[in-house]
Amino acid sequence: MPETLRREWGPHEILTLTIDRPERKNALDPELLTELADALRIDGTRASTVILRGAGSEAFSSGYDLSRLTGTVDDLEADRHIGEAAAALRACPAPVIARLQGHCHGGAVEIALNCDLRIAAPDLRMSVPAVSLGVVYRFQFLARLVQICGIARASDLLLAMPELDAERASAWGLVTEVVPASMLDARIHALAEMLAMSPRPAVHGTKASLDLLARRGVSGEDLLLAQQLRADAAASPERREAVTRRKQSMSKRTNRKST
Repeated sequence: MPETLRREWGPHEILTLTIDRPERKNALDPELLTELADALRIDGTRASTVILRGAGSEAFSSGYDLSRLTGTVDDLEADRHIGEAAAALRACPAPVIARLQGHCHGGAVEIALNCDLRIAAPDLRMSVPAVSLGVVYRFQFLARLVQICGIARASDLLLAMPELDAERASAWGLVTEVVPASMLDARIHALAEMLAMSPRPAVHGTKASLDLLARRGVSGEDLLLAQQLRADAAASPERREAVTRRKQSMSKRTNRKST
């Protein structure tokens, strides 16, 4: 099986991790998410800074691979893999910079929001259409989303399900900075080098302190209740129908493109 996550070390111990599934718009699947979590655990201590990006310029990631979903409660396993990757991003002592260009949807938004900085090109398109697929997102993601952009905008993103462009995502706080596509890599590497040249205990300590504050948004009692709500939604017959409809719609679009 080909590797779907590329690792590349640069000057000053800067590590670039590339989601390498361009034929699927860098869609996430269990194997890739496990690779990502492992890379962060293994190399996160050595790295001064981590850059997370998608291969090519069409997508950071289109989200979780729809072909891997069944429309049943078994799909909660997908959330487990997303959760492990998100937790590894937060636990990584080195700051992580997300390079956002093109599509960033669904589970990929959770991955991006668990990075410490998010630098976007103007062609970014971001959405979280989980409700249309019968999904109640992980409570940890909801808490982080509310912390970043507030409950009103989190409600808008999750229930109205708009597709945000880079300017609007930046106004909502979901993106750190928007730069022209021609300057995207230069800006990200300048940030990475600045962090790499800063005293490492201060960089690590600042990230860890921010994470301590973020974790206060999730209590054990709330988490248990949220997990039951998610399980009920995942097991509903309406969800199976929604996933089937979405797969059929995607198949029709693919067939039209190939003819």
